[in-house]
Amino acid sequence: MATTPTFPDEHSFTISTPDKHHLAAVLHVPKKTVKGLVILSHGFTGNKGESGRLFVTTARELAKAGFAALRFDFWGSGDSSGEFYQMTPNTEINDLKNVIRWAHQQGWDNIGLLGLSFGGAVTICTAAQIPDGAVRTMVTWSSVPSFQFWRSKPEINPPAFTSENPIHIVGKKFFTDRPKIDVPESYVRLPFPKLQIQGDKDIEGFREEFSKYFPVARGIKKHLVVPGADHVFTTWKHRKHVIAQTVKWFSQHLKAR
Repeated sequence: MATTPTFPDEHSFTISTPDKHHLAAVLHVPKKTVKGLVILSHGFTGNKGESGRLFVTTARELAKAGFAALRFDFWGSGDSSGEFYQMTPNTEINDLKNVIRWAHQQGWDNIGLLGLSFGGAVTICTAAQIPDGAVRTMVTWSSVPSFQFWRSKPEINPPAFTSENPIHIVGKKFFTDRPKIDVPESYVRLPFPKLQIQGDKDIEGFREEFSKYFPVARGIKKHLVVPGADHVFTTWKHRKHVIAQTVKWFSQHLKAR
C-alpha cells in the first residue's frame, strides 16, 4: 500500500509592508527544534516556487534539517500585489528589507538569506544596506553579478505585450532605479559567511564577472562551481547536489548564539 509523503508544516499568508505592498508568502516550519530562519528570494520573472519547484524542494529540505524557510513573491510577481512592469531592483531590495523586518518582528533573530539569479543580486545589495547582525549568513545561486552588467538598456524592439508573454516586460524605471552601491561593492564589504553556487554552464558572463571580485570579498567565503550545471540547476543530479550543499552551509553557519 502506497504511503503519503509527509512534509513539515507549510503555512500560506500575506506580508503587508509599510509601502502598502502585499507579498504572498509560504512559511515552512520544522516539526522539531527550529535552528533559524532562511528567507528565499526568487529570480527575474520567477516566483516563490521557482523553476521546476526548485524553491519548494529546497524549503522542504531546509525544514527537514531543522530550519524554518520563508519563500515569498516580490511585488508584481507570483501572487503578490502590483504589476511586473512596476518592479525595479530597488523595489525588490525594499521588499526584502520589509520581509527581514517582518521576520525580526515575529521574533526571528537567527536569519540567513538565499537568493537565485536576480534574487541573488537583490539579496547581496539588501544585506549591505541593513544593520550588521540583521542576518548571519547568505547563500546565492547563479547571482546576477552586477545590475550595471545585466539588462542595462531598454531593448530596441521589445517583445509584444501579448497574453502569451505579458510579465517579461519591464517599465522604463527599471533601467534607472538602480541601487547606489552595486552588487560587486556590496558583496566585498559583507563580513558574514557567504556561499555562491553556480554551474559552469551558467548564463554567459555571470561566473566570469562574479569571479573578478570574489577574491577580495571579506570574511568566510566559498565559490562552488558545479560542472555541467545550468543557470537554474535543471537536472535532478545538479539540483540535489546544490540543495545539499546549501543545507550543509546553513547547518554550519546559521547557529543560535
